[in-house]
Amino acid sequence: MANCVREIEGDLFSAPKDFSVAHCVAADLKMGAGIAVRFKQLYGRVDELKAQNVGIGGVAILADGSQRYIYYLITKKTYNLKPTYEDLTKSLQAMKEHMASNGNSKLAIPRIGCGIDGLAWSKVKEILNDVFGENGAYEIVVYNFVPK
Repeated sequence: MANCVREIEGDLFSAPKDFSVAHCVAADLKMGAGIAVRFKQLYGRVDELKAQNVGIGGVAILADGSQRYIYYLITKKTYNLKPTYEDLTKSLQAMKEHMASNGNSKLAIPRIGCGIDGLAWSKVKEILNDVFGENGAYEIVVYNFVPK
């Protein structure tokens, strides 16, 4: 299994524009805490996301230009619950299918599911490599935010 996940220090929102970005949200799409707040401020269009009516284990998607997508991994029912590794895996697989069908191989993410959601990064990183690791077809860059 290839290791397609690379970690760097920096601001996720400074990722090159040819990288799509993703983060975890609840099906209620409240996005009231953590990095989700920044996604809501920067990309908005919450009504467009809600209209997609995506369930747990799925992914809501906003197009940002021609080749870039903003992925909202739906990993739990409401903002106050915690996701499971299984639901995170399903959401990642759904995102990968969209990426594959849209010729998109570059993704920038925070340590998804590991902040407020409390998942263990070592396990999440393993899941990312399982889902995206074959053939070295995908480049996943994890931005570890370091407050200045």
